Amino acid sequence: MILPMKKITLLVLDSQKKAALKTLRNFGAVHVEKETASSDTLTELQTVYARLQQAESLITEAQPKKGAKQPEAAALNRHDLLEAADGILDLKDQESNTLAAINKLTGDIEAYSSWGDFNPEDIRGFEENGICLTMGELSEKSYAALPETVKTVRLVGGKKTVRFAIVSETADVPTDLPSDFAPLILPEMRLSAMKAEKERLQKRLPSFKARIGARTDLLAPLKAEKKKFEKEIEFETVHAGMAIIPLEDECGTENSAENTAASAVNVQAHSAAGTPCAQKEPRRLARLSGYILAEKQADFAGLAKANGWAFISDDPAEEDAVPTAMRHNRFVQLLTPLTDFLGTVPGYREPDISLWFLLFFGIFFAMIFGDGGYGGILVILSLIGIVKAKVKEQPAPLAMQMFLYLGILTVIWGTATCNWFGISVNYIPAWLKNLSVPAISNATEESIRNANLMQFCFTLGLIQLTIGHIISIVRNIRSPQILGHIGSIAMLGGMYIVVLSLVVSAERYQINQPVMIAIGGGFALNFIFSNYQTGIGQSILDSLKNIITMFLGVVNVFADIMSYIRLWAVGLAGSAISATVNQMAGPALGSFLIFLGVLLLFFGHGLNYIMNVLSVIVHGVRLNTLEFSNHVGLTWAGFKYEPFAE
Repeated sequence: MILPMKKITLLVLDSQKKAALKTLRNFGAVHVEKETASSDTLTELQTVYARLQQAESLITEAQPKKGAKQPEAAALNRHDLLEAADGILDLKDQESNTLAAINKLTGDIEAYSSWGDFNPEDIRGFEENGICLTMGELSEKSYAALPETVKTVRLVGGKKTVRFAIVSETADVPTDLPSDFAPLILPEMRLSAMKAEKERLQKRLPSFKARIGARTDLLAPLKAEKKKFEKEIEFETVHAGMAIIPLEDECGTENSAENTAASAVNVQAHSAAGTPCAQKEPRRLARLSGYILAEKQADFAGLAKANGWAFISDDPAEEDAVPTAMRHNRFVQLLTPLTDFLGTVPGYREPDISLWFLLFFGIFFAMIFGDGGYGGILVILSLIGIVKAKVKEQPAPLAMQMFLYLGILTVIWGTATCNWFGISVNYIPAWLKNLSVPAISNATEESIRNANLMQFCFTLGLIQLTIGHIISIVRNIRSPQILGHIGSIAMLGGMYIVVLSLVVSAERYQINQPVMIAIGGGFALNFIFSNYQTGIGQSILDSLKNIITMFLGVVNVFADIMSYIRLWAVGLAGSAISATVNQMAGPALGSFLIFLGVLLLFFGHGLNYIMNVLSVIVHGVRLNTLEFSNHVGLTWAGFKYEPFAE
């Protein structure tokens, strides 16, 4: 269930707000509305946190493979840890600078290699003797056309390009050179020295990553320190974001309508005289808003009274962004790992469909995996995880409990369909065949079995989507909107027959007059009452404004029911892959290639297992979070209740 919340506005003296926040954090029950905050302290904390985060990331990327022995975590205080983190960042900077130097040398070597291994200092040495050399290159044609006034020394000549030196008594380049003249900028070192320096840097480059990766002893301290900084940043964000309400002006005069003008004159007079306006700091209040569980309101009132705080508590307004706090029984709590993974949270004013989500997700999971053997593996792995936790005297992980639930349902479905690791039904023991349900068993003729499975999928869809509208009816029991939901249920029933007629059997499921009445009448009820707020006229007018969407809604009902066929299709694909793997590995199991056969079985079924997991995420989750949620009217637009706490 979604727990009721109260909105609170807390007022404390500005001079006591830090102490008040510490007390509030120790209380640990108020979800604070974080305002836009900025302060030097916050900026400094965020900067240091970024350094720690970057250092941790660099060490993680550079650390040796898992087989290497990990050193013990370093015991460092905050100052030493920050210095160590800065050392990691410095090594990364050195690595980047070295790589940049290598890249520059690579470009220089390529640019100067055609000029040969000359010493640039020799060229500069000529200037001391009054001879200036300007080196460059021209095309063969342009070089031949140089005027006689330009004295040159041809150095290297190719088929198209000539490299030469202009000899003159000044460093000025002649102005009458051809436009395609490309002067040579003398390098800092000779070509051989460039190559030697590049080789030296290339040998040095790996050492930086090795030195960073060797500091895995810092990973645990960095993670722990990051958590501390996260709490400090959260605290400072709340602290800096608290609104300030002045009770007095700068002269210590109470702010009121009568003395506002006098206060302003008084401040100006003191300012002109160059003397301080008041010896004491003006009194101010700090304001904080947030949300608290209604059941915790009395405890908060006692805390406020004990600390001399003022607060206002009220029900959240319609426009308030209220966090969602949920409480479930032990069974429904099994869904928590999945919703945490997906990040889905219902809005505060939306219904809680966790029970239905868990029930139908379990069925979808079983149908998509569709194999009792795969379910058995999941049951065994889950039990191992639970037993390990019990041995360590720890609570069984919720994820393991959820997988156990899903594994059991998969075993039940695999038993009902007589599907075990894709093994041909001819090789399955008779007692297992007898446990299966004939209508959907692999022992039944394929066309009959598939028709029954498809009908089961559509029936499952009809049930789930109908439950969605029943939930809405219960929530709006005092509103005529329930007639709109009744109309939607009628459309679902009619479209269910249409789908069965098109997909399963047109003879058994005829689209007759009652079906058309259900669809037409349901649409009429939905059209008239789905937007009901103040009256039928207003509701019809709103529907007319969205006439295209309303008509498309009929098509959507058909598509939503049809969408459930994915359960049969994906399950069938998984079963086909299992059978194919068995057929491929079968011949090898009876020969000297038995090892390859076993390897193929493990690889093939393992890959199919992973694909089934992905299919569950794509299809099993979608049917709950999209089709079902749309019919409930659930948008998953909420966010978690996260109290300000240590």
